[in-house]
Amino acid sequence: MSLLHDGADWSKRLEQTVTVLIGLFVFFTPFPHTTAIKEMTFYLPLAGMLVLALSKKRVFSWATPLTMPFAVLAAWSAVGLLFALDRPNTFHDILSHLLKYYAVYFLVVQFYSSQKGFDTLARIIVASTALFSVGAIVYYYPVLGHSFSERLGHSGRFSFFEMSANYMGFVTVFAALLSMNQFFKEDHRALKALLALCFIATVTATLLTQTRGAVIALVLAVILFAVSNRRGLVIAVLLPVLIAAVIFASTGSRERFSVKSMQSNERIGIVLMYLEMIKEHPVKGIGFGMELLQKKEFMTPYYERVPEADRDPGFHVSPHNFYLDVTVRLGVVGLLLYLGIILTAFRMTWQSRGSSAESTDRSDTLCLAASFGAVLVQSIFADASFGAPATVFYLHLAMITILWRTARMVGASPSPAGGNP
Repeated sequence: MSLLHDGADWSKRLEQTVTVLIGLFVFFTPFPHTTAIKEMTFYLPLAGMLVLALSKKRVFSWATPLTMPFAVLAAWSAVGLLFALDRPNTFHDILSHLLKYYAVYFLVVQFYSSQKGFDTLARIIVASTALFSVGAIVYYYPVLGHSFSERLGHSGRFSFFEMSANYMGFVTVFAALLSMNQFFKEDHRALKALLALCFIATVTATLLTQTRGAVIALVLAVILFAVSNRRGLVIAVLLPVLIAAVIFASTGSRERFSVKSMQSNERIGIVLMYLEMIKEHPVKGIGFGMELLQKKEFMTPYYERVPEADRDPGFHVSPHNFYLDVTVRLGVVGLLLYLGIILTAFRMTWQSRGSSAESTDRSDTLCLAASFGAVLVQSIFADASFGAPATVFYLHLAMITILWRTARMVGASPSPAGGNP
């Protein structure tokens, strides 16, 4: 009996440790220069999950509507090794920028597999992103001395690749929607006040980046969630007015959001350059690897095919568009497979909303649907295949899956009268 008890104790402690480490991984998502911590809090819980599975101390369920779409996308990416222009990098990126995010998804789904787990995740994301937002604003403006008319994180020592102005919106908009949802669900006044401050911090950081995709996504997501939720109509009305006031208060902001700026944007030249690549490899793409797309010597022939009047003067090589990026690397087939994953996720939110009235607050599914839509909008204007944007993408899928599973569990449990609820 003692040995059995000890075995139960170590497995229970390991489960708790893995859960905490995953929470830390999620917490550090917005923070730059924390690669070592993120690697540790990813690989240690992954090893812990494998130990629990192999020792049969815990039974894991891998069956979700997303499992098959994930497998098909991974298989197509692996097939791409046969015709990839850079096989070593393609192999590396399949492991590091596809299978690794699948592992993040399954870790979150397995160890935060309840409504309580969902709410815990939401609050971790809100707390960490609010702290990051406040720290970023304070450091960039008062400490470094930048003017508030300058884009947050766009220049100076606070400009860094892993969390540039173009990437911040993925985490700040996500946290803004989650804080808004948690605010509606919370009854404790002090916590409601804290969540309101988190919402203000993340929205402020989003606006200060002056990133068009993030601002557009924020407005659309908040309006969609607030109107459908019916408890945030005031926010749905006031937020667009506030954003418009902020944009028009600064000459730089007005210029960035003007029609003329949109029409003359360097992204037009980038899109035309990448379309030239797609013409050469329309079905299979060039392989999953991303490194070639960062090399100007490789991109130059395609750049020169763009009409001179439409070329990007700065010759930016990154696609700045997730869908374009995927199509170049995996072809039209790969794009359709990604769209299949996205449509499956939305179908799961709809199923959760339709059957979870007694298991979860319906605002959770509405919030995630609006927030996931915001990720997809931002992905039109920015790369989202790696780093924080990719983590946010798969966190959405994981949290959608948690709600979907919770709804199914409640739907399958017997009601007090003996039937299904």
